[in-house]
Amino acid sequence: MARTKPQRAPRRMRQPLKDHEPGAHLHATFWSHAKAGLVSLAPFALIYFTAQPLEDAMSFLASGGFTIAPTLLAAYSCGWALMSMALLHWLRFSESVPRHYITYGVAGAVALPLVAIAILTLVRLAFEDSADFWNAPTFGLLMIASPLLGALGAVIGRRVLAPGIHWHRWLERAPLPPALEFVEGKRDKDDFTRM
Repeated sequence: MARTKPQRAPRRMRQPLKDHEPGAHLHATFWSHAKAGLVSLAPFALIYFTAQPLEDAMSFLASGGFTIAPTLLAAYSCGWALMSMALLHWLRFSESVPRHYITYGVAGAVALPLVAIAILTLVRLAFEDSADFWNAPTFGLLMIASPLLGALGAVIGRRVLAPGIHWHRWLERAPLPPALEFVEGKRDKDDFTRM
């Protein structure tokens, strides 16, 4: 049986608070961020289903989209959650709601075009053996639409994340006494069962 090392130093723990107090910081769980990331895809879903006939959109989902789409959604949601956690950590002491929305909007407007350019470059390399993404026929539309969609999705995601954000403070818990260590001369379980 493996023995755990006794804890020597105090352990830091987050304690949720009902209201803001001096020194408190904002925090949300990873799953709150991931759910908000999933909802931030709403503008993309709207465009996907309105920019083409419904039969074409559903035929893609029926021809493999049910296996590929969940993987892409999970990857996007986790990536968005990591970005959101970094932004919330940066804004953890800020009580200004407009500052949060503006920061998320700007981050989305910058991040989505970078991701879109990376994907477009990979597609060009795979199908045309060239990395010149600027010569793709969709490049102009991509550079106009992706910052707008990124900003809109990030603001929607931040709005969905709002109920999951709470004020917290750090507490230091003293290490627990070593109650399970064997001490010579003390009675053990077998002694108590014989009594």
